[in-house]
Amino acid sequence: MKKYYLLIILLLSILLFGLIYLWCGQHPEYDMIALMVANWLLAGLSVVSYFMLQSKLKAERPQVFVNGVYGSTLLRLMVCMGSIFVYLYFNQGHLHKPSIFAMMGLYIVYTVIETMGLANMAKKK
Repeated sequence: MKKYYLLIILLLSILLFGLIYLWCGQHPEYDMIALMVANWLLAGLSVVSYFMLQSKLKAERPQVFVNGVYGSTLLRLMVCMGSIFVYLYFNQGHLHKPSIFAMMGLYIVYTVIETMGLANMAKKK
């Protein structure tokens, strides 16, 4: 399942990179660099949280795994909020709210994919 999950994250990030490139080509008001960095950051966080939760799957108590999922989701949310604040700080003159909402949409996509993948791994255990 390890290679399967990592392959899904890799394919998802490549697909989203392509979609962001096409979308920003048609709508140049979106901040393509910020969206690409957000996609890269979320893909990296998905891989990191996967490796964090691998050890928690082997625990005897199911609460350990659930706490790990909560922790990885909270980590992703805090990193995303921090990166949005950095984006807001550096782009005070040019703020594009739909770009921020697109970043949060990427957050939702990666969270759903990670939760589904980890739930399947927990079921198989």
